[in-house]
Amino acid sequence: MKKAIGKKQKREDGQAMVEFALILPIFLLILCGIIDFGWLFYNQLSLNNACREGARYAVVHTDENADTQSIINHIENISSTVFANDGVDITVTYSSPSDPTAGDVTVSMQADISFFTPVLSTILGKEKTITSTVIMKVES
Repeated sequence: MKKAIGKKQKREDGQAMVEFALILPIFLLILCGIIDFGWLFYNQLSLNNACREGARYAVVHTDENADTQSIINHIENISSTVFANDGVDITVTYSSPSDPTAGDVTVSMQADISFFTPVLSTILGKEKTITSTVIMKVES
C-alpha cells in the first residue's frame, strides 16, 4: 500500500449547510411576498364581491324613498367575516336623489388591509388601502 504523497483530500462537510444558509433568506422573502400578495388579492376580490352585491341589493330594493342605511347594513352583513377587524367605509349615492328609481346607484367601498407577514409591511407600510366602486342602473 502506497500512500499518495502530495495529494490533498477535499473536504466538503459543510458545503450543503453554507449553500442553504445563503439561499434561505431569499427563499423566505419570496415566499412571504407570495403570501402577502395572495392575501391582498383575496381581500380585493372579497371587497369587489361585497360592493357588487351591495349595488345589486340597492338596484332591487330601491323605491321612491331610498334607504341607504339598509343597503349599508346588507353590505356589512355580507362582508362581516372578511373585514371584521379592519373596518370598511361604505358610500351609497344615487345619480338622481329626488327620484332614485330613475337613475343609477353608485356603491363605493374602501378598506385598510393589514399585511399577513411582516415582509411587505416594511416596504409598503403597515396597511394597504383597497377600494372598489360599482355603478348599476336602478330598475323600477
